[in-house]
Amino acid sequence: MFSSHKDKLASAPANRQIDTVIAQHCKIEGNLNSENSIKVDGVILGALRCQGRAIIGETGLVKGDVHSADLLVVGKLEGNVFAENLHLHASACITGDISTQNLQVDQGARYSGTVTMRDQASAAAPPAAAGNGIG
Repeated sequence: MFSSHKDKLASAPANRQIDTVIAQHCKIEGNLNSENSIKVDGVILGALRCQGRAIIGETGLVKGDVHSADLLVVGKLEGNVFAENLHLHASACITGDISTQNLQVDQGARYSGTVTMRDQASAAAPPAAAGNGIG
């Protein structure tokens, strides 16, 4: 019964543990900061900052910029991405600019915006945030 949910969370590369889950029927209005990992199956209307791994699940929607060390997008993102490692799953849909060091795009993934590939030297100094709010 519980193993199927746990298996879905563990399907992320390297089987990293997810510390926080925003459930499918949960909606957060405002910016969200996490020092650990997070999985979004619900909705975030605001910026998401995650020092660890962030996953936007199949039913997940983020309307705001996302700053994360590692980001896996399976659902939808309407905002800019600032991540060291970005993986767009086949069902991913991003509207916004992408700034990343490593990019993996599965066949079928969609994005609209520009992509900037940074090298390791520039990745050490991520771009300063323009503000705490969304666009």
